[in-house]
Amino acid sequence: MKFVYPEFLWSLLLLAIPIIIHLFNFRRYKTLYFSSLQFIKHVDQQTRSTQKLKHLLVLLSRIFALAALIVAFAQPYKPVSATNSTAGKPVLAIYIDNSFSMTAKGTEGELLSEAREVARKIIEKASLNTLILLHTNKMSGIEQHFISRAEALDRLDKITPIPLTRQIDDVIAWQRNFIEKESETNQRTGSKQHILLSDFQKSTTKFDGIAQDNLSYYYPIIFKPQEFENICVDSVWFTSPIRKVGSNNELNIRVVNNSDQEITNAEIHCDIDGVKRDVFLDLQAKSNSTTVINYTERSSGMKKGKISVNDKQLFWDDDFYFSYTVDNQTGVLVINGEGASQAVTTVYSLEKYYNLKSIEENAFSLDELKNIDLVVVNGMNEIPSGAIDELRSFAQSGGTLALFPGPKAKLADWNNLLTDIKMPNLNAPTSAGSRIDRLIYEDPFFYGMFEKKKDNLNLPAIKKYYRPIPSGNSVFFELIKLQSGSPLLMRSDGALNVFLFSGSLDSEFGTFTSDALFPSVLLRIAEMSQRKAPISLTIGKESYYPLYKKQSSETPVHLKNGKVDFIPRVQKEGLISYIALNGEEALEMLPAGCYELIDEKTEAIVALNYDRLESSTDCYTKDEILNQMEEQGIKNISSHEVNEGQSVTKIDIEKPFEYWKLFIALSLVFLLSEMALIKFWK
Repeated sequence: MKFVYPEFLWSLLLLAIPIIIHLFNFRRYKTLYFSSLQFIKHVDQQTRSTQKLKHLLVLLSRIFALAALIVAFAQPYKPVSATNSTAGKPVLAIYIDNSFSMTAKGTEGELLSEAREVARKIIEKASLNTLILLHTNKMSGIEQHFISRAEALDRLDKITPIPLTRQIDDVIAWQRNFIEKESETNQRTGSKQHILLSDFQKSTTKFDGIAQDNLSYYYPIIFKPQEFENICVDSVWFTSPIRKVGSNNELNIRVVNNSDQEITNAEIHCDIDGVKRDVFLDLQAKSNSTTVINYTERSSGMKKGKISVNDKQLFWDDDFYFSYTVDNQTGVLVINGEGASQAVTTVYSLEKYYNLKSIEENAFSLDELKNIDLVVVNGMNEIPSGAIDELRSFAQSGGTLALFPGPKAKLADWNNLLTDIKMPNLNAPTSAGSRIDRLIYEDPFFYGMFEKKKDNLNLPAIKKYYRPIPSGNSVFFELIKLQSGSPLLMRSDGALNVFLFSGSLDSEFGTFTSDALFPSVLLRIAEMSQRKAPISLTIGKESYYPLYKKQSSETPVHLKNGKVDFIPRVQKEGLISYIALNGEEALEMLPAGCYELIDEKTEAIVALNYDRLESSTDCYTKDEILNQMEEQGIKNISSHEVNEGQSVTKIDIEKPFEYWKLFIALSLVFLLSEMALIKFWK
């Protein structure tokens, strides 16, 4: 048994006062004279012995009450290190959450700095034979071994924030597995104490997987920031997928306010390829708001941008990086079949932006697909098996297919191709319900094509069409719908970029080529045929960037940004290679920013951002943590909160279970006993 304030035990000397009073009773007796004392002596002897017993019990009650009160003020406890000390060396497992949320400002600096100082005090008080397991969110092999007290103190100063989060149940399982393995193979362990230093954010903390434990001791220590406020740039996206010189871009910016207070005139700074602009937003509490920036592309090439917000609390999520490419040309290959329409080549030849190549179907080969973004199958009736394989491979490698069947299409050939590229099959021509019913304006395909939505458009006449039959693996969106309910024009949904016209451009099927809608559709298909890469990736997540051009087999791909030179992992899916940015290596090596993707030369600019998971400031309270851990079967648990700075927070992990409350209760019991003796013992 030990005491937090042993100096209070000197007060036990005060117990001598009631004893002295009892032994030296200074009451004066008065003499009374009686004629006969025969009966009085007998009564007096009985009364005196009873009174002595009563006074002795009252004295003991007072002594015990005062002694219990003094001991309670001294705060007795039983050291954890004394528990099972004969079984082996005590273990001290300390986890320091060094995720970005711990960079929030506390009373005495960053929360991570306060956590390091609390850990330092705990380590300094540990005995020399204590086995210390000190680790962070890395939980790497370097951290997974016992170290001495001196080594632990030296490692504390090297802990810095990283963009990696860990679930509490994973942390505890990692600690337990290592300690159990070490106890079985190297050295026996005694008492086990798990110290968890974190802000316990709700978005990154999970207790569900904690296994029951009746023997170890757990100390979740919660670090509270001064202000639970944070605003961040959550995401950025373009309204239209089309980007070319002279076109208008609508950039959408979503900003999230994670605080409980409304924010007015939050400043948003935009830097897009050197063009700077500031906008201001009003943000309701616990909500998000989206603003749109319009600008015109002045030149082609690789572009990069950064959206920033001014914040006073957390800074790691204030910037959002993005990148994209504006091509100066699009390669278009038109394969003309027996039922080809000359209108297709006419439309694409009018625009210098399109590098047009027109060939006959019997001249088609794999070499023709070099530097081509869009292949237009114009009126082919039969598609040879070799052409089917090459067209499928082209689509799977990121190219775009626009399919216009011939007037006498061999449906078996066409359906072989359509099945491979996950589009609906075509059935025999029909004229039932062939009138165009409407355009699906809501689809991004029609964005910017019309000034406003019109329900009374003068649509071209369709005489007949090949009735589409969705197959089991077909996934597509309808763009132009007929009165029969069948789609006339549809686009694929998924990894492939395919457009299918269910009719024919031959006059036998209608007058679609003579309507103003026809060139608009062709040009929009070409505009959407540019091989698109994501405008940003999240570091450490399942993030992949496509490499459409052939990768050099001699040199690896590099991501470069200033002093950072990272070689990402490259994996192939189908005919496209992807650089993978998931995993802890990318998190440790790559800070957020824009990087050059180099494969012998700069092929693209890749924008990387941190995950916004930690942007939420909602944290678990002390009681919530205790309740959830107790529900998982953790018996020995003591929690602390650090909300006024680590220097004024007293944390002694050697006394998780204090006995002062028990002694206060005993003191009250003895006082009540004394009162009962005095009142009821006559």
